[in-house]
Amino acid sequence: MKKLLVATISLVAMLHSPLARAQEVTLPEPVMVVANVLQLNESQVQGLVKMIQDREAAIRPLAEALQAKHAALATLLETPDADPAKAGQALIDIHDGEKQIAQIAQAAAATFAATLTDEQRQRVQFMTQAAQVAPAVPAFKALGLI
Repeated sequence: MKKLLVATISLVAMLHSPLARAQEVTLPEPVMVVANVLQLNESQVQGLVKMIQDREAAIRPLAEALQAKHAALATLLETPDADPAKAGQALIDIHDGEKQIAQIAQAAAATFAATLTDEQRQRVQFMTQAAQVAPAVPAFKALGLI
């Protein structure tokens, strides 16, 4: 519990740091927040931005193709006597495309993670754990427990 409290206090302090306010001008807010939480150096920030750009460039055509496949499937399913084999193949193609996008995203995240220090990796792990419990927070707030 103490670790969580210390981490939370550190996170709040970092978000209100002069570095955070200085970077607001040049970096998108999510990048700024990640850079401040992880205390990234300039090279790491540039690597993060490049990873995001490369990832998006790799995913964009796949996402556009998936959108077209979803539309084609919807059209197929609305036709009378739709061919189940074609519909099944369309679902398989969509699933394969989604897997391919997930693999690209995971590879990009792993590439960026390789540039982090051990302390920064621990912070990422903390954020991963916090994200898992975040959906429960509104329920605790609604009941007045936090």
